[in-house]
Amino acid sequence: MNIKYIYIILVSFIFLNELNEEQIDKIKELTNDIDLAKNFTLNSVKKDSLYTLSDMKDKVVLINFWATWCGPCRMEIPDFNDLYSKYNAKGLNILGLSISDTKKQLDNFLKVYEIDYPVLYGKQDIIDKIIVDYGGVYSIPTTFLIGKNNRIKRIYPGAILKEYDPNMYSDLVFNIELLLSE
Repeated sequence: MNIKYIYIILVSFIFLNELNEEQIDKIKELTNDIDLAKNFTLNSVKKDSLYTLSDMKDKVVLINFWATWCGPCRMEIPDFNDLYSKYNAKGLNILGLSISDTKKQLDNFLKVYEIDYPVLYGKQDIIDKIIVDYGGVYSIPTTFLIGKNNRIKRIYPGAILKEYDPNMYSDLVFNIELLLSE
């Protein structure tokens, strides 16, 4: 049977038959946690302490997937430092999650680049699992904005640069302020 006819039958079924209460409840149950950020625990380079996402459920969290070898990732750092400085005391945490660097590589990187927010790392199999848990981060930088109660509110693929893409940067700032006010 042609895929076009299958699609027509499926669409007709959906629009011609109303869902009953039980079906609606089942759909709600299955999709209840679709926007929930998956928990993880990783080490921080500077303080060598552990960060667990679920411990930050009362905060707004920006998770930036990045790597030291990524040029656009490096370009984001000053803008993220500014955001961290401005909003951290108000409840924003920024976590730079390195997708491929070792602690030694990150230590060396931090001798040259100043990063004010926590830079996280872990064993590659753990990082790979986190990447899969977040839908497969196919390119870096990719940034997730997570509201209180660990709900993903926005995903920003690509570099967020105030100078080069003021619209995306403004969107990020607007959403941070909105989430902090909730």
